[in-house]
Amino acid sequence: MNRYVIAGSTGDIGSAIHGGLKDSAEIISFSRSRAPVHGGDHHFLDLSRPLDEGGVADIFSGIDSVDALIWCPGKTLFGLLQETPMEQVDAQYNISIRSLITFINILLPKLKRSTTGRIIVITSIWGRNGASYESVYASMKGAQESLIKSLAKEFASTGVTVNGIAPGVVEGEMTEELPREEQAYLLEDLPQSRFIRPEEVLHAVKYLLAAEAQSVTGEIMNVNGGWYT
Repeated sequence: MNRYVIAGSTGDIGSAIHGGLKDSAEIISFSRSRAPVHGGDHHFLDLSRPLDEGGVADIFSGIDSVDALIWCPGKTLFGLLQETPMEQVDAQYNISIRSLITFINILLPKLKRSTTGRIIVITSIWGRNGASYESVYASMKGAQESLIKSLAKEFASTGVTVNGIAPGVVEGEMTEELPREEQAYLLEDLPQSRFIRPEEVLHAVKYLLAAEAQSVTGEIMNVNGGWYT
């Protein structure tokens, strides 16, 4: 049975991924929720703060190999750049980059021992196109894309692939935080006139996990219903 590490496992996308993989794999999950949605080996961890690297490494100390790291955490941050406190900038950096790098450094030796080692990062359409009033969030997602492309080259000889999935506007809590008027405006602007379902992102994850995707690395897969802003 494959062993997958899922960070951000209780958000809308992370929960769909966890639920869609748990019956066919051993799941080790992390989130800010102390009550796991799907059960299993779940750990409370605030990824918006600098991590205790030794403590995270201890969780995996008895594990020889891991087949995939799936990185799902995310929290939108609305507002003008000049009105954004640096504490919130730091939190976005930790969630999107610093904590991700910490997990990669800890898990890379274990991923190398798998015949299908995968790193899959859920990014965002805003990381590709930018977003006014979400400049910090968008820039961190853009940094994730650069990290993905760089590590794909760096890890190619190890057999570990590194890819991203960039969803458009996804149904769930993050979208519900938007004012109703903004949601209605988005629906009018979307070519398919609908939001992305989290299960559609799960389907993309399953493709990248498959042995048949071994040559796919350094890619950002768009799941956006044709919405290229």
